[in-house]
Amino acid sequence: MKHNKRIRAQMKNKLLVLLFLCLSCGGNHVTNKNVLLSLTQGEYTVTLRTTIDNKSLDIKWKEYGFSYPYILSQELFFYYKDKCLKKHVIPIPKRQFVINGRIVNYQEIPIFDIELIPSSYGILVHLYGADYCCGTNCPEFNGLYMFDGTILSECISVMNQPLNGKNLNEIEVNLNNPIKRESMYSSFKPL
Repeated sequence: MKHNKRIRAQMKNKLLVLLFLCLSCGGNHVTNKNVLLSLTQGEYTVTLRTTIDNKSLDIKWKEYGFSYPYILSQELFFYYKDKCLKKHVIPIPKRQFVINGRIVNYQEIPIFDIELIPSSYGILVHLYGADYCCGTNCPEFNGLYMFDGTILSECISVMNQPLNGKNLNEIEVNLNNPIKRESMYSSFKPL
């Protein structure tokens, strides 16, 4: 009888620990999804980490459509030989939404592409994103970075000033012929 009480007490303690662990890890791990896109050039690697609200993944969409997953944040990580040189949060403004009674801030412009492109500076990292809307004032984001994390340009097309660095047109680049490209389009449901 004492043996059964001890076993029940141990099981109860284990269940409480498991319940605590499930409750404490529930938030981001359940509702968010991280998508990683990486490009490597020599001993350098650049990774774009996108945190998406999983609840928006039920939306069916396609490239150049008018809807996309709800992006909570996007960050760039610059590595040299597996050592992180720099982490950079992409400075795209956020917009507040109320969904099922909860307030969430989503990024206004999603970045879908990371590329390596030729330029007068050598090979650069290029980020591209667009808020696919209908009209002439649909914003686009372009970011140009060196492999050590130096920001050459971060611009939103509908703004008069760059967010960081120079205006995109001040840098001699060939955006039409990327050397390598990774895209998030393949991560989601087609229409």
